[in-house]
Amino acid sequence: MKTGRDASFMASRSRAHPRQLSDADAVFLSVESLKAPSHVAGLTILDPSSSSAFSFERYMEVLGERIDLVERFKWKLYEPALGLDRAYWIEDPDFDVARHVHRVRLRMPGDRAALAELAGCLHAEPLDRRRPLWECWWIDGLDDDRIAILLKIHHCLMDGQSGVGLSEILMDLTPEPDRRGRFQAAEREPPPRRPTIWEVGRRAVVNAAQRPKAVATHSRRALLEGVGRALGVPADGMPPRVPRVPFNGRLGPGRAFAFTSVPLGPLRDAKKHFNVTMNAVLLELVSSALRSGLMEEDALPALPIVGLCPVSLRRDGDERFGNRLASMSVPLATDQADARTRLARIHESAEAAKKRLESGSFETLSALGECLVPGALRWLTRVAHGFPSLLPLPGNLVISNVRGLPIPLYMAGARVEEIYPLSMLQVANGMNVTAVSHDDQVDFGFVVDSNLVRDPWLYANGIQAALRELEAIVAARSTIRASDPVSADSTPHPPPTIEEGGSSSADDTAVGMESIDGGDFETEPLSLHLIMAELAHLRAPSRRGIASVD
Repeated sequence: MKTGRDASFMASRSRAHPRQLSDADAVFLSVESLKAPSHVAGLTILDPSSSSAFSFERYMEVLGERIDLVERFKWKLYEPALGLDRAYWIEDPDFDVARHVHRVRLRMPGDRAALAELAGCLHAEPLDRRRPLWECWWIDGLDDDRIAILLKIHHCLMDGQSGVGLSEILMDLTPEPDRRGRFQAAEREPPPRRPTIWEVGRRAVVNAAQRPKAVATHSRRALLEGVGRALGVPADGMPPRVPRVPFNGRLGPGRAFAFTSVPLGPLRDAKKHFNVTMNAVLLELVSSALRSGLMEEDALPALPIVGLCPVSLRRDGDERFGNRLASMSVPLATDQADARTRLARIHESAEAAKKRLESGSFETLSALGECLVPGALRWLTRVAHGFPSLLPLPGNLVISNVRGLPIPLYMAGARVEEIYPLSMLQVANGMNVTAVSHDDQVDFGFVVDSNLVRDPWLYANGIQAALRELEAIVAARSTIRASDPVSADSTPHPPPTIEEGGSSSADDTAVGMESIDGGDFETEPLSLHLIMAELAHLRAPSRRGIASVD
């Protein structure tokens, strides 16, 4: 005999709809290949000494409880034949958290270099599309008795901003995990059901009918930019010219990783001192690191390197899973030797890029996702990976800045010390740099193609040198101001083109985006509160130099 609860659950299942991925999410499946997986990851380093009860078993117990709150992590893909339309989410009837978690031990000496090598190796492996698109690696054997957690999640599940809140669910504010249902949802959504062949066909026809409008919109934007460049429109109104550097080539299957961390205080001081955004300060650190690394390789171009910076399109209160992103091309002033000049130009370039984006500039990834069926985009991506030198470069590398929680966090009782992000590589972009700010520090992750970049530490270590350079400038000017205010005031500063307290992150720049109703095929209205809480775990650890694997 069915109880009232059972009857309610069965009724909710009867109300379930097919749930199709949006264009913005599906594009990450279409551009994926064995040599260029489309997942992101996080390498989280934990201090077990904060809890005597911390263990692998306790971690698994807490992880299972928290994952149960995030329905999306229990769904897998259903992909229509021949790539004629976007994929669907369906429930995985065989879901088991234990099948997604692996254990590995670092070989001696278990130092940070070995951890980064392992992380790069693990990050190179694509996720299994037959299962929910995430996996977790527990890494022990670190030389300082720390534990590392590497969490890999496919980019079609979420963007960086929607992932920040994942920490709310997977992590706690105290060493004692919250077992009181702090995150319990009022009512579970019914899991998405598998669409019938008629529903798949009908939806494919509807989506195909919408593509001509998207083609017209994106073609107009591309044409306007092309004509503007030909007519000599001022540079601020046009995308920048992009030079080619050694890491702009054909991607291979190998990945290498390096990481570093800096305190947030000196970055705030520089932001205030130069009257720029925090995002500009972070981009200057990366610019300086790229400049010094390429000079070491005797490969610094005359034109400035261009960074592709993801920008969030989320409106206030948008609490859905998935991707709401665009990107803006920002010249990084690597042709300038002086840090003050670099910072000023980066700030100006970022502001100009935001204006281009707000005015509706051409955006390659959005255009491809909205104009082409997945099968066609998959084929085009393979061609692009095979002949990268024949294609125009929108940028030399992707640089992301994600703002995390500014307070101490714990995972199953262990204190979270560091969170190093690992992102995906795009066509002809053999390097990605992502920064995560949390608990009064900023952690940088450098993911590179191991065939195109000889040593990622050459660039990661440049972040520390860049910070010292900015600190020295700020300290020197502060000394001058204290001893001679007149001289200090006469010292030239970068133009204050933004009010103090402006946007502090490229990912935080809201541009606004129209939402498209998918009719009875719901477009995943998930609580961002839940989403966000999951992504925190997203930034987990790495693997290579393996001694043993479970």
